[in-house]
Amino acid sequence: MSAARPLRRGRLSGDLQVPGSKSLTNRALVAAACADGESVLLNPLESSDTRALASALRLLGGEIFLEGAGWRVRGPLRHRGHSDSEVFIDVGDAGTPARFLAALLPAIPGRYVLDGTPRLRERPMNPLFEAIRTLGADVTFLGRAGFLPVSIRGGSLRGGRVRIRGDVSSQFLSALMLVSPLVPGGIELDVDGPLASASYLALTRRVLEGFGASAGGGYRPARFRVPGDDSAACFPIAGALASGGHVMLRGLARDSEQPDAAFRAWAAATGGTIAWESSAEGEDALTVSGPPGGAKALLPVEVDVDAAPDAALPLAALVAFAGGTSRLTGVARLREKESDRLAAALDLLTRAGAAAREERDARGPVLVVDGRAGVPRPAAFAAHADHRVAMSAAVLALTLPAGSTLDHPESVAKSWPGFWSAWDALLEGGRGIR
Repeated sequence: MSAARPLRRGRLSGDLQVPGSKSLTNRALVAAACADGESVLLNPLESSDTRALASALRLLGGEIFLEGAGWRVRGPLRHRGHSDSEVFIDVGDAGTPARFLAALLPAIPGRYVLDGTPRLRERPMNPLFEAIRTLGADVTFLGRAGFLPVSIRGGSLRGGRVRIRGDVSSQFLSALMLVSPLVPGGIELDVDGPLASASYLALTRRVLEGFGASAGGGYRPARFRVPGDDSAACFPIAGALASGGHVMLRGLARDSEQPDAAFRAWAAATGGTIAWESSAEGEDALTVSGPPGGAKALLPVEVDVDAAPDAALPLAALVAFAGGTSRLTGVARLREKESDRLAAALDLLTRAGAAAREERDARGPVLVVDGRAGVPRPAAFAAHADHRVAMSAAVLALTLPAGSTLDHPESVAKSWPGFWSAWDALLEGGRGIR
């Protein structure tokens, strides 16, 4: 248990090297561990999520050396120990590793149990389990059907064509895409309905191409550079705009395929200035400047966040006290994240004195934030054991009266362990007030 952290108000200013993408680090770890030989991951993200996946891959015979800016990974994966011994893999609260491993374990000879925290046991996985069972995977539910924990007999997965829902999580499709090179003939996907967060599939294809993967043909060792994380970048972008600050973000890709790159356009729509600059060395940097009036000078927005749900919370924090009513549609899947993020967003905004409510349209719930009706006040924020909630609280606190706190600041370690030191440095640059 950690002590509550005082959250500072003030203005963000300065330069920031954005950490590597969590999504791409996780995908590249799987590909590298499956390749026969040594790969190097450049600029990977070391976080609790990626460490959980690395630990699981080590249990499967991968050799992974987390060495600063360049990780070395040696594959291929193989079952360790006696053929009849059962390997227990607990990924904690790491949702992406759980889904990738659920598809990967049936392709590796052996016997496995896959489990996680009580919250992870509540997160939906049945569409993926149904798909791999169709392809021969031997999966036994040890609790509720369709949820962790499960027992898996490795070596049971075969290639073929499979139908899967696309409207729950793109991670299910990515998991099948990542295991396709490991089974004879590969896996062909027929997707029912609209795709959820389809841009994540482009990230998976990028990794497959980077490691020379082909259906049923395995992976080749590679040097793979992980670009900056657009999900992480949402928070300093939102903080700079809400506080009337100015930040320069390095390490992001101009042509990023990451879904949360959409936040750049959403943030610009609130009236901020977002532009690219190139240094003398040719490095691109994203510069973000907020309006002089800070949060009250921002414009309201109407945004469908379904394609980039991880960016919904920083957007809600950004428009909490904007000059009008904002509507965030496509928020239904926020309920199935590390926390119920729709409930968490309403909790954050209400504690901060913002006027927020849930409405419904034909597609489902809508988060409505009436910026003009709110009265900022210091808040005792709850992180809900969720990294995105914790970081959004930091954004909100910038424009509140002094005295805000956060109950579990360590939650940020899931995706950005260095968040607080980076945030404090930007506040010092903007002469933040305690």
